[in-house]
Amino acid sequence: MPVWTLHCPGCGNGFRSLVMEGARVPAVWVCSACGSREATPIDVQEGGLFAGGGSACGCG
Repeated sequence: MPVWTLHCPGCGNGFRSLVMEGARVPAVWVCSACGSREATPIDVQEGGLFAGGGSACGCG
């Protein structure tokens, strides 16, 4: 599951969002802090939080 890193130009907030496999990538991203509809993707990491080990904490 890809993890998108986004940035809001209005308030400067940086945040992450998950997009389920096979789901359509949003045409409009909404800032989690101010609600602006102008957030833009700056990076995407394939594999998401659970890639490789099945543990989000990295301990095993």
